[in-house]
Amino acid sequence: MVGIFMLGSMLHWFSHSYKIEQKQAELREISYDVLGYLNFQDGKFEILDKEMESSAKKMVMDHNLDDVTQNHFAYVIDTEKSKIVWSASSLSKPSSEVGDDYYLRFNVDKNLKISFEPSFAQLKPLQPKDLNRLENDPLLKQTYNQEYLLSIQSFFDSTYGKFQFVIGASIADIEKEMQDMREKFAILLFLSTVLVLIAQLALSFWVVAPIKEFENEVKAIESGDKELISDHYPEELLPVKNALNGLLSYEKGQKQRYKDTLDDLAHSIKTPLTAMQHQLDQLNQAKHTPQIEAAVKVFEAQIERMREIVGHQLRRAMVTNQGAMILSQPIRPILFRLRETFHKVYRDKPFEIRINADEYAKCRMDAEDMTELLGNLMNNACRFCQNIVEVSAHQDNNMLVIDIDDDGLGFPVDNPAKLLQRGVREDSKSEGQGIGMAVSTEIVSAIGGKIELQVSPYVGARVRLHLPI
Repeated sequence: MVGIFMLGSMLHWFSHSYKIEQKQAELREISYDVLGYLNFQDGKFEILDKEMESSAKKMVMDHNLDDVTQNHFAYVIDTEKSKIVWSASSLSKPSSEVGDDYYLRFNVDKNLKISFEPSFAQLKPLQPKDLNRLENDPLLKQTYNQEYLLSIQSFFDSTYGKFQFVIGASIADIEKEMQDMREKFAILLFLSTVLVLIAQLALSFWVVAPIKEFENEVKAIESGDKELISDHYPEELLPVKNALNGLLSYEKGQKQRYKDTLDDLAHSIKTPLTAMQHQLDQLNQAKHTPQIEAAVKVFEAQIERMREIVGHQLRRAMVTNQGAMILSQPIRPILFRLRETFHKVYRDKPFEIRINADEYAKCRMDAEDMTELLGNLMNNACRFCQNIVEVSAHQDNNMLVIDIDDDGLGFPVDNPAKLLQRGVREDSKSEGQGIGMAVSTEIVSAIGGKIELQVSPYVGARVRLHLPI
């Protein structure tokens, strides 16, 4: 809209200037033609030759200088007496019968320099002396209200004083064209305003629609109808989608980890509690001193209390709502720290740890969980490798893929996926691999990732991690 307004203003100004310049050139040419016929002698302007007078009349008619409506005119005025001494309409001094209001007068600067080159002015006529006649004649009123372009040439005679040759032409037609142009640009500006508003409304709807869908999906998650944000959204909303999905996956995994940890704790203390309860039951069957019976009752109360605490914590793990927004963490610093650590741990074993991950390799994961995950997997690789452990990372869509390779014995041929299952104890795992795999699987699953067991290019074991960015 601003561009259209500026373009219209510039085009209007250039068009107006161009038309005025054309009009000035036309008036300059007419002034030279008229002056070619005039002769100044004894204070008079006249045409001496009859043949030239006939040619001059034709020239006046060609240029409409005898126009009675005064749209075109040419005259010579005595600036000191303010009297018109020659008129193109009569090719001589005006008759005494012609009133002063017949010719249009203008407030022209009387001190213009003497020059054959005309000066130009754009003025309105001075009001006539007979104002009543002006009010009663609409055509005459229009004549006095329009602007004229004047070509003015000044002459000076030491005897008769200073004269000005004035040629005028109405520029009402130019003003009319400019008015038509302004109206067209006003219509164009109005239409462009309407179109821009429609486009902005459509664009706003197009931009806001995905946000409304995103909001509805978040509400569905809040109500429990969905677990993750699954619809496709514009690229600008993908970081928010990934962040929320990472948070939801982390919370879900964290709840499961709390529950699993407490399950393990309950399972671990179940046997000693059962043994203690068995001993107390045997003590209750026999008679004892009051002190021992009091002690037995205290032990029974405490055992029951321990069971209640375990049950309470298990129920709490099912409804816990702790969590935080997980930010993308670079893996390179953690890998270098772990490499130094494992070189010290396995200092008696000659092997090389290669890290092929740049500073842009990041994943959405807690730093402590990342250290635990990579530490477990690299520890397995360092423990069972022969000469090489290699960690590489690359991005695949919205996931960071990390490969941990070694040149050891590899995974067992018969069902290596069982190493990822929770509840497989160390004594039931295949020889050589699987230590820390269950913990690693829990961490990866908690953030919505994936872990795979493959064959390394070094004919050893490869653990491939798919972690959200």
